Formats: sequence, C-alpha cells, structure tokens
Amino acid sequence: MSIVFIAAKRPLLNKLAGVSLILFALFATVLAGSRDAEAATGRKPGHVYLLRGLLNVFSLGMDQLAYKIEAVGITATVHNHTAWSGLADDMIANYRSGKREPIILIGHSAGADATISIARKLQQANVPVALIANFDPVSPDPVPPNVKQIVNYYVPAGWGAAVAADARFKGSLANINENGQANHFSIDKSDALHAKTIALILRAVGNGGPRRGPAKPKPAQVSAAPAE
Repeated sequence: MSIVFIAAKRPLLNKLAGVSLILFALFATVLAGSRDAEAATGRKPGHVYLLRGLLNVFSLGMDQLAYKIEAVGITATVHNHTAWSGLADDMIANYRSGKREPIILIGHSAGADATISIARKLQQANVPVALIANFDPVSPDPVPPNVKQIVNYYVPAGWGAAVAADARFKGSLANINENGQANHFSIDKSDALHAKTIALILRAVGNGGPRRGPAKPKPAQVSAAPAE
C-alpha cells in the first residue's frame, strides 16, 4: 500500500520541482535585467550637495558644476546656503535609514562656509563626509574630524580665506591659492577647477579609475592650515 502511495505522488513532486526551476530562472532573469538596467544608467554612488552664496545669484558656477557632475553619473543638487541646517538633517535621516552613499559637499562664498557648518552638524550625529571642495569661503569654521578630505580653492587678495582643521582632524586638507587666476566672483565658474573637482569626486566615490598620486603643486600655492 505504501509503495502505491509513493508512486502516485512522484509525478506531483516532479512537477513541483519543475515549477521551482522555472521560478528560479525567472527570478535570475529579472535580477540580471535589473543589474543591466542599473549599469545602463551609468549612475555611481554618492550625492553631491552644492551650495550657492549670498543672495543665491552670485554663485551660478555651482549650477554649471552640478550639470557636469550629473553628466559623469553622480547625483548632484544645488541649494541656497541658508538651507544648510535642513540639508544636514536630511543627510542624517538618510544615513540612519541605511542610505549610506558617500556625502560630498561643495560651496562658493557663503555656500563654502555652509559646507563646513553642515559637516560639523553631521559630526554630532557621527555621519562621515567623504569630500568637501570649496570655492573661496569667506569665514569658514574649523574642519571637523568626520571629513575625510577637504580641498579649498581661495583668493586671499579678495574676500577668500584659507580653512583650518580642528585638533581632532585626521583627514587630508589642502588650501590652494588661486590668486592671479580668479577672483571671488569668477572662481566658482572656472572650467579648470571644475575638472579638478570632478576628478576628486570620482576618487571619493571609488569610480575614478586608477589612483594616481596628484601632481606636486608649487609649495607657495598649497598648504594645510594649522589646527585649531
């Protein structure tokens, strides 16, 4: 009796096994298609937040740079520098929800000051910042230790200022003197600095290709500000 029972069930087991194989194949196809679609978009990890300066009209180079960043496949959004605290809150919420893509902050003038204000607020929430690239900040706070790298292009003959790091900072800091190359109202629109910044961004998100050491700058142009 038991032999007849097993024989009667075997076709059903075979059918179930066949259905399982079909479902697995369909799942694998959908997953592969999803990966192919993601690859086709060319999107890279990371979110670049760009902040304009005073009155939201003198930093249109931030908009130009955002278009270039989007063109290489990285999400970029442009904001008024006065929105810095709310932006920091959004970044903290995203990080705590598991959305932990590299955070990159870029600003011009008062917007450059605001990038460091954002970083300091993120530090209080233990949220890391992969990169800050600033264009002629006016009165920047010291760079907090959650920032991995900061590059500061500035014009000391105008309104610009070098940035300093606080005592706990362990990352990479470079102040690059652009005196004679740009002024406060043109530095954010420099195609050459845009290209250098995009290269920094690509390295920060891990999609910059082979990592080569940067060309050695002139000693008078690049310096790390003293810790405070």
